Amino acid sequence: MKTYIWTLPTRMFHWLFAISFATAYLLGGEENNLSLHAALGSLIGALIFFRIIQGFTGPRYARFSDFPVSPASLRSFITNMKDSKASHPGHNPLASVIMLCIMVAALVSACSGMLILASGETGFLGIRLTVLNKDVFEEIHEVVVNIFLGLVGVHLGGILTDTLLHRENGTIFSIFTGYKTIEAGEAKLTLSQKIFSVLWFVIPLTLFLYVILYQPMPAGENENTEQVGDTDKDED
Repeated sequence: MKTYIWTLPTRMFHWLFAISFATAYLLGGEENNLSLHAALGSLIGALIFFRIIQGFTGPRYARFSDFPVSPASLRSFITNMKDSKASHPGHNPLASVIMLCIMVAALVSACSGMLILASGETGFLGIRLTVLNKDVFEEIHEVVVNIFLGLVGVHLGGILTDTLLHRENGTIFSIFTGYKTIEAGEAKLTLSQKIFSVLWFVIPLTLFLYVILYQPMPAGENENTEQVGDTDKDED
């Protein structure tokens, strides 16, 4: 029996979030990529902000109340992992813990990145902060991003494990289709949840475009660009 578990907004969030993080990580904090890196970080932060709201107001299986994170649930799941395929239609206990940690790490990494820019000479979207030690934000950002990456690795490992133990559930394909081959109640979106979902993507994407178009570049990059231009002129 196929059951609708992950609604379209949840699946869109998953893939947009994953692609944004992967791209931002690969770009790094190099000055020539800083505008795009900052825009992707802003997109991640905004997506997570709305995902947290969805955790309290969203459809079944997306709500935090459906995340079985109690010690008893974790202990029972770990000791009966192979036989727990029908007990948790949405996130299982381990997946719930990892997902919550990923959300926190993503939010902290996005906020620390914004603080790094805000404490720099260009500021962030016109906001400037005066701090004694900007390096603290940079260290926090680097550490949290690496933790974030490790959590993503654990998440992927969990998906692989679940696929090996419960291939018939179709978990690995459910994030594409929304359906799992299990017996459970289906997820449904109310009108207000549909309206919220539109805002969930329009606002973060608008922020992404705004940052990439209007975030000032560091003076160091401008100087490098000018030097390249001068070199080209000299060669001419």
